[in-house]
Amino acid sequence: MVGKVGRNISLAGFPLLVFASQVIWVTYSPVTTQVASGLNVGKDAIGLLVMLFPILYIILAYPAGRLLDTWFKGSLIVASILFIGTGIARFAAPENYIAILIGQFLGAVAQPFVINGITPYASAYFEEKERPLAVSMGSAAMYAGMIVAMAVGVFVYDYWSIIGLSLYSAIVVLVAGTWTLWMVSKVGIIGKAKLEHLTTFESLKRIVKRKEIWIFAGIMGMGLSILDILMTWVQPVLAPVGLGRIAGMAISLMLVSGVIGASILPSLAAKYSIRKVLIMIAAFTGIVAYGVLATNISMILLYAMFALNGFMLMAALPIIFEWIEKTTVFTQQGETVGIVMITGHIIAVIALMASTLLTGFYREFFGLLAMLGFVATILTAILPSDKSLKKQSKYSTP
Repeated sequence: MVGKVGRNISLAGFPLLVFASQVIWVTYSPVTTQVASGLNVGKDAIGLLVMLFPILYIILAYPAGRLLDTWFKGSLIVASILFIGTGIARFAAPENYIAILIGQFLGAVAQPFVINGITPYASAYFEEKERPLAVSMGSAAMYAGMIVAMAVGVFVYDYWSIIGLSLYSAIVVLVAGTWTLWMVSKVGIIGKAKLEHLTTFESLKRIVKRKEIWIFAGIMGMGLSILDILMTWVQPVLAPVGLGRIAGMAISLMLVSGVIGASILPSLAAKYSIRKVLIMIAAFTGIVAYGVLATNISMILLYAMFALNGFMLMAALPIIFEWIEKTTVFTQQGETVGIVMITGHIIAVIALMASTLLTGFYREFFGLLAMLGFVATILTAILPSDKSLKKQSKYSTP
């Protein structure tokens, strides 16, 4: 056991691992062409490093969620060790594509444990009143990792080439993985209650019967679709209207705004029981922001609308995570998040494929994003009230 200060320091390990997972994911993305040339591989090979994460997430999200629910600390240990393996591979051979690929595969296997673990982490280690903030910090760390990797990638490459990219990301993930292992060994789960673990079939049956879980999945799908489409296509869409050069800055502003929103709004949503209201506002800002850009686009409008939607949209994810935490027993939280995220990612992949047809038409492109916001608004409207949320079982969290 550790004292209060030591406990708080230890608990920082998991958000740091969430942060590191995103740094590992997109380390090489800002300089894809240069890295491909330096490693003597094609651009598609560097793209594979990125694609491994969403592909394996869809495959492994539910099994990872189930393991988190039935073997929580062990799952965090496995994820930490896998990410440490990623760091070792990059550190040992920073300019070897095969070593980087092997390490990336280990990280992609570990990521579902980390993303699905945000909600049970809050339940396991924090008192009820502190859990919304814990969920917010985990989600904000996820966005922050993406921002840092995208922002510093070009700078690091310019000064230290591929070796610099591999080594800085290796150090980040080695520290995060080691810190999380320390956290698991030093910090006990609150209460240490003995909880009943349902069979996989029975647990899954209870989850899929909950209507709000599928509504969450649909809302999550709309939000992920907007983010994935913008991250993939915004530069070529903006180029014909003379704004392609600021596409990266606009996305960075959106992400930074999102980190701020994700850090602030979930706690307010929980404190005042306005989760549904804030998710509704987040969805509606999508209609407004992209509806405006579909009709009248300029540099000022682009920055303003991206910042507005980023602030609200990216706060919706931790609000949904906290809602799930509040209404789901500890032994089903990982699975529930896994089902929501798998469904959301599948929807996002379909939307991303559809968006490829609109990349030459900015009005229709932003019109599609506004339509996704409209669908999210309708789905939010049919969510139950969050004024008196209760656990869905007699079994309480530990």
